Amino acid sequence: MDHFDQFAAYETAKKKSALTVSAYTTDILEFMYYIKKDALEIAQKDIGRYVEYLKTCKNQKGVLFSIKTINRKMVSINRFILYLNDMHGMQILAKAPVFKIQQQNYLDDVISKSDFDRIVRAADKKNDTRAKAIFYTLYYTGMRVSEMLQLQLEDVEKETINVRGKGDKYRDVFISDKLKALWNEYRKDRRDNSKMFFTGERGPITRQTASSIIKYYAGQARVKLTKAHAHSFRHLFCLTLVEKGMSIDTVADLAGHSNINTTRIYTRKTKKQLLAAINEM
Repeated sequence: MDHFDQFAAYETAKKKSALTVSAYTTDILEFMYYIKKDALEIAQKDIGRYVEYLKTCKNQKGVLFSIKTINRKMVSINRFILYLNDMHGMQILAKAPVFKIQQQNYLDDVISKSDFDRIVRAADKKNDTRAKAIFYTLYYTGMRVSEMLQLQLEDVEKETINVRGKGDKYRDVFISDKLKALWNEYRKDRRDNSKMFFTGERGPITRQTASSIIKYYAGQARVKLTKAHAHSFRHLFCLTLVEKGMSIDTVADLAGHSNINTTRIYTRKTKKQLLAAINEM
């Protein structure tokens, strides 16, 4: 087993999710490819060179890496160094810098209700009851994709469903009559015999399939693809409840936020709203 496999096992043992471990490993592989050294020879100057290199890198859309992206890669490097020192008795003193980012006091690239309605209409045009059920499940419940994919066929008639959320914490999710009606509409078109609710030709759908469905219909509806991710629907769920006057602590409970400050984000104005206010001056 090489360092990368051992590192992945090390992080998995620390209860990191498979997605997080995969991101860490990818970041480390890119770093090691750049410095072209053995893992045990990592030096501070190598990290410094790599940071300067990352500042010139662009993503798939041709946009320079954000500080947030660079910081994520720095965290991965620091986790790898910690693993080397902890598991191999090394004394690597090098440390990757994590850059401070001024807290953003507005919401950016969040899906609006009109965006959501356009995406739903795009699915309606293709009679895609599964896509429509997915969109409304995320919006009406605020569930994460990983939570939504736990739904089973037997859950359709329930008023509350117990789901396993972030950090292996369980919570009850409330199911509205409107959502039940949409689920039953999709169930008529569902052809798989799996006990899981959201399925495709090959059985239960995956996170990647759900993401592809969202991006496809966002494209059809001409909604910015930067908004086209499942978490946007969760944002809309929380934002809608806040706008309807529900207390922050109640919204936090419904969304499964362990820290109420996470929920406070939804009391902020969007970038579009702030620009409108400035333009009215």
